[in-house]
Amino acid sequence: MNYLITSIIAGMLLISYAISAQAIDFTVGDDEIGLSKASVFDTPTPELNVYSAIEPGELDRMPRAYNTLPPQVGHTVDEYLPITMDENECLDCHDRRKYLDREGWQWQVGRKLPMPDDHYGSFKQQGGSEDVAGSRYNCTQCHVPMSDAKPLVINTFK
Repeated sequence: MNYLITSIIAGMLLISYAISAQAIDFTVGDDEIGLSKASVFDTPTPELNVYSAIEPGELDRMPRAYNTLPPQVGHTVDEYLPITMDENECLDCHDRRKYLDREGWQWQVGRKLPMPDDHYGSFKQQGGSEDVAGSRYNCTQCHVPMSDAKPLVINTFK
């Protein structure tokens, strides 16, 4: 008997909730989605970044913002992309092996900067030291060409 009464009361509450929920408008406007106050259907067009037109070897090494930051590429890279498993034109100039036979080789403006030792070998040093590491093969994964791009957020790094 108690079970029957409890079931009837629960059913009535469920029906009354369903009826009242229909009266509430749960729709969300385009300008209420996300953190932006703009409509999600607006397509903002960012300014185009102009990359450096400097040719390889014409620029001095650029200072790094912090010690472990990969150096920027000081020349245009359009003609060297895409980097594929079969072709990496960055290695044509920056592969360390091409510089090992030169005595007294030292970097200066106009000379190509060879890849450092940590770019060779494979995971946990299981590969040959003369092979470019697979994780370092895609140069543009870490190294980016210079551009006049405006920062998206203010940098307070010190």
